[in-house]
Amino acid sequence: MNNFSKEYILKENFSNKKNLLVLIGHLRTVEYLIKYHKKFLQKTDSDLIISTWHDENCDSNLINKIKNTLKPIYFEVEDFNFNLTVNIFGNLNKFDLVFGKSALSTRSQVYKIVKLENLILETEKLQSKKYDIIFKSRPDLFFASEISLKLSDSEIIFESTIGDWRKDRSDRFFFAKRSRFLEFVKSLGIFGKKSWDAESMYPIYDTLPLQEQFIKYCCDKGNFITRSILPTLRVWRPKREPQIKDLISININKFLKKIINKKKISN
Repeated sequence: MNNFSKEYILKENFSNKKNLLVLIGHLRTVEYLIKYHKKFLQKTDSDLIISTWHDENCDSNLINKIKNTLKPIYFEVEDFNFNLTVNIFGNLNKFDLVFGKSALSTRSQVYKIVKLENLILETEKLQSKKYDIIFKSRPDLFFASEISLKLSDSEIIFESTIGDWRKDRSDRFFFAKRSRFLEFVKSLGIFGKKSWDAESMYPIYDTLPLQEQFIKYCCDKGNFITRSILPTLRVWRPKREPQIKDLISININKFLKKIINKKKISN
């Protein structure tokens, strides 16, 4: 998937940082989360790549604010086109018709993840370096936890704040050592067409986002070792910055999730 463009490179932000954060998806409420993204970049010693879509939230003032504050090394804004996803999932089929917007959303999100392989390799080549750890997140994801950078070469770490670990893997936030990360995102493209007609891929429609079951499908088919974490995070919808009450609510939900997980394990 060779769709890297040098016009989106910001050479003035090249650095000697060891790790990389990639934010993909719609910008939405990112303006209220910029300071949290900045803190994450500092704490993890990470460069930044952003790949987003043209929409009503993507104005020049916001883009300039992000560039000036977060200093990404690559920042692209694409127009969504269904044809972008055909190489991964194939043409429109019964799966798309059954799940409608959910299937289209999965197509667009997975397309963005798969193309990361090329974006990462090209930006590394321009800097004459290779990253150690690569994090995948979202512009509209509020993240307020410390992250341990101690992980094995073979595992992929997924946040698991909602959903059922037995049935899904979160596309919201995951990370791994460079080689494992690149191997994983490449596998999503390999398994895309195979999964899109597989009966085993059909989700519990009312409770599970389609893309999370797809990620789990690829983890299983590729025999990837995965480990869960429960950080303080939430896909951020309010048109304001997070407040103390929000942190309290998120951490209460984390506590309840831990109790539920322990009960499942004991049973």
